[in-house]
Amino acid sequence: MTVEELLHKYDLKNTGCRKFILGEMLKSDTAQSENELKESYPDLFDRVTFYRTLKTLEERGIIHKIVLNDNSVKYALSRHHHEDNHLHSHFHCEKCDEVLCLRGKTQFEAELPQGFIMNEVFVVIEGVCAGCGIHS
Repeated sequence: MTVEELLHKYDLKNTGCRKFILGEMLKSDTAQSENELKESYPDLFDRVTFYRTLKTLEERGIIHKIVLNDNSVKYALSRHHHEDNHLHSHFHCEKCDEVLCLRGKTQFEAELPQGFIMNEVFVVIEGVCAGCGIHS
């Protein structure tokens, strides 16, 4: 799917900042931090526009936020997720810092107190990716 198709699907205006962020995310198979996204064009957009755009894309479900153990945040396209299953896992390589959305089922069971309702579960698996493991 192209940037324009994504924006049209979610009924969003085709702004420069949205096009830039989604274009960068479509180029990569890994999640990206705010700084990684801004590296290509650090002065292209002001901070407020950039952060508002990230928030809008997240609120619309086009991207999702991944909070790592050190509280750093990365963003990934939500294209691999099924509408009826919000539960998925991420893999964070402790050496190269890449974060991947994992396909397939995530096994997770939690017994919530009566009356509690689960909306989402975020699972981050920490380890070493195949590329970094080879070079160890």
